[in-house]
Amino acid sequence: MFILGLADNLRGPLFPELLKYFNLSNSEGSFSFALASTAALLGNIASAFALKKVHLNRLLTWTIALMMAGVALMGFAPLFVWYLAGCFLFGFGLGATGVTQNLLIAENVQPPHQTRAMSSMHGIYGFSSLLAPLLASRSPRVFSDHYPSENLLTQWQSGFLVVSFLSMLVVLLTFIISPKEEFVHHEEASKGTVKKSSVTTMLWFAGFFATYVAAEILVSTRLALYMRSYFNLSFEDSSNYVTYFFVFLLLGRLLFAIKSFKSAIKLQMNLCLMGSVLFLIMGLYVHPFFLALCGLSMAPFYPLAIVYISEKAGLQKRRFITFAMSIQSVCVILMHVCVGYLTDAFGLLFAFGFGVVLLIMALVCLNFHPPIKA
Repeated sequence: MFILGLADNLRGPLFPELLKYFNLSNSEGSFSFALASTAALLGNIASAFALKKVHLNRLLTWTIALMMAGVALMGFAPLFVWYLAGCFLFGFGLGATGVTQNLLIAENVQPPHQTRAMSSMHGIYGFSSLLAPLLASRSPRVFSDHYPSENLLTQWQSGFLVVSFLSMLVVLLTFIISPKEEFVHHEEASKGTVKKSSVTTMLWFAGFFATYVAAEILVSTRLALYMRSYFNLSFEDSSNYVTYFFVFLLLGRLLFAIKSFKSAIKLQMNLCLMGSVLFLIMGLYVHPFFLALCGLSMAPFYPLAIVYISEKAGLQKRRFITFAMSIQSVCVILMHVCVGYLTDAFGLLFAFGFGVVLLIMALVCLNFHPPIKA
């Protein structure tokens, strides 16, 4: 999760540099995000088939290796087409990794402890996410002190190369240090005894999960560009705003990892969404620091959503979670395409308002979804 957080959130602070380096428009640059999300969708689908043949822990190693290869290619890419190829490899590994990590907890941690376990795991994501913009802004300066100016490591892509190296270390360690017992598929014995829910029901559950994730990614990937476009901040200062966002994301998840709240999970999720809508609107019309504060209100929603789906779906949890993460990828693809177009046509302020629409859609899906039939 540490590697996933670094790799996933390094792209946002570097987005303005990507546009400048390859001479791209916002919609052209957004295609790199959309392609990675498309590949993540394919990774989600492929993981469902792979898990029938491969144990969860071994599949996780392979997917991290794919992310490593993709991030390395993004760092070495001399042309935008090579960068896109790296995005595809990275996205495929990202999609499969996300499914595998969440299933590890959903299937191997008892329900009373799942919220804290999920929050702890995603707290690691929050921690590495706040390091990502720091890595993006500092690594070129650090490497420029040790390498000639013409060296590739002095360019903005140096952050990708650092993450790729760390990914390689994790992959090597998983072969050296492996669990004594393999994880097993706990639901195999009940196969065929559970009545499968309709696709419509699954879409409602996937709806609140996917639209929230799209809104969070919108803020994290466009915040640096927004600060540079509207407030003329430097590369380093605009990256700091992304860091603030992830600091609040980390604090919120750490709180839920340490403390269990007695109120219903659905109520907690509603409060997260309503708080996020409020902060996002205030960030656009009062002060941009409220955009960073969105991280605090958004923080608990992802782990709470996985636990909520797991509890409601019961023995169908693997099917529901995999489907939800696939729809998440579709929603993120559409978000990147829409935001790229809206930015070029109407400006980034208008595009940020699309995040409010996504959060309202999440509220509707969460509160009006049909019950899951046992």
